[in-house]
Amino acid sequence: MPETPPVAQQQPEGLKGRAFFEVFGDSLSENVFLRNFVVVLGGLCLALTLAVLRIANKPPVVIRVDNIGDPIVFQNVKVENAVTAPEIRNFTEHFTRYLLGWDLYTLTRDVDTALRMMTLPAAQKMIERLNGMKAEPFTKENNLRAVVQIAEISIEKDTPEIVRVKVRGTRTYTSYINKDFKKEIVFEDTFTARKVNRDATTPWGLLVDDWQESIFRETP
Repeated sequence: MPETPPVAQQQPEGLKGRAFFEVFGDSLSENVFLRNFVVVLGGLCLALTLAVLRIANKPPVVIRVDNIGDPIVFQNVKVENAVTAPEIRNFTEHFTRYLLGWDLYTLTRDVDTALRMMTLPAAQKMIERLNGMKAEPFTKENNLRAVVQIAEISIEKDTPEIVRVKVRGTRTYTSYINKDFKKEIVFEDTFTARKVNRDATTPWGLLVDDWQESIFRETP
């Protein structure tokens, strides 16, 4: 007859082939499930983050509506997206005020805004020109307060690629501190702007590429 192992060496029923007794089997199973669940959630969060970043970089969808709120169909995208004369005049007015309105409290912000409305080469030339005119020292030394009055804006040339504009006006500089300080300049500016695609940085669809100024009268 075959020999049988001692009772102490026999394994419990159902544990044959296993080297341990699963006292914490339920906890281990739960831990494995939670680990896998966390990994899946992490993957979903990563995928959602990438999707949100991709969607955020897309331009907004703009739907034109009429006076009662009904959507309007674009008949000709190029014509509908063209820069109109009122937009050119609006661009000219803002650009001129930002560039020439040397105010003590808004000089840096205004000039930076004007430079963003120019092409990179034109902006670099304008920085050199403003430095030559000592715009910042002049503004700080005299505590300037500026008023730019635009008398006339005329569009001299308007093509699918560029627009040339002439603006005439007067800029008056006074001081926040010295009541006797006053400087008045009668000017005529001519600039050429390139037509570019509209986006968040160029909502007007224009960037100044060349700027020239003539001074008619300067007092004192």
